Amino acid sequence: MKISNQIIIVIIFIALVFIIKDDYKSIYSKTLSYIEQGIGKSSDLQNKASELINSINSGNSINNDKLPEAIKAPGALVVSDDFLTRDLKNIKLSSKGVISITNKQRLDNGNLAPLKENSKLNFSAEKKLQDMFVKQYFEHVSPEGVGVGELGAQVGYEYIIIGENLALGNFKDDSALVDAWMASPGHKANILNKKYTELGVAVGKGEYEGKSVWMAVQHFGLPKSACPTIDGVLKSIIGIDQSNINAIESELASKRAKIDSGAIFEGMTTNGQIDSYNALVNEYNKLILNIKEKINKYNGEVRDFNNCIATVN
Repeated sequence: MKISNQIIIVIIFIALVFIIKDDYKSIYSKTLSYIEQGIGKSSDLQNKASELINSINSGNSINNDKLPEAIKAPGALVVSDDFLTRDLKNIKLSSKGVISITNKQRLDNGNLAPLKENSKLNFSAEKKLQDMFVKQYFEHVSPEGVGVGELGAQVGYEYIIIGENLALGNFKDDSALVDAWMASPGHKANILNKKYTELGVAVGKGEYEGKSVWMAVQHFGLPKSACPTIDGVLKSIIGIDQSNINAIESELASKRAKIDSGAIFEGMTTNGQIDSYNALVNEYNKLILNIKEKINKYNGEVRDFNNCIATVN
């Protein structure tokens, strides 16, 4: 009888082992199924995030670091003798006077808003003036290929559109100089351009082709600040978040491989490793949702900026 009881106990124990083993397999299988579902959700979000990030990267040349150049530079100014004088000693051209009279012309021709004097545009105009005297040319583009757009960039003027008027001659006064520009369709168009909001001017006398003569430069601009800004810091944060996402993806792949091997890792059983994996999946998903919000915000800024550019150009 005792032997029979022992046999029965052994049979029951073996049965319990198989039942527990089957239950463990079932739990492990279900847990892995949950993990796989988590990976699927993460991958879907990651694909969307990657698409959005790619859309940002593909738009860099349009809206982030380099603005579309819209440059207005009419041909060489043909000046009538009516605007000139032979009394060289009494010529007193001034940048302030040219700016004032330019704004009066805008007021008298369509009641246009006055152009605000900009120190950076004054600087770029002065650079142009001195460069023409030193290198003995009278063109919108220097012998080295530098134009008004490059000059604006050199002085740190971030613009949406920029334009230039040049004049060479011994003009009677500031009014005669601006009148000469107004008599030329291309130069007049710059002065009366509704899109410009800022102006810089340089005037000066020097030697050109063996003669003492005055030159004048007007630099017109619409600054980048006229359109909604694009947050460069936000774009950098998105890049950092993307690096973190890539790091977590690598860590998840490593954890998954250890779970699949069934080995004990860092003192954790398979179930412990699964819990650690799932916790990291949750962190990963939260980061994906967060970066998606940031990308949507950044893309909204890009769209607003591009819409503004479209209305200007």
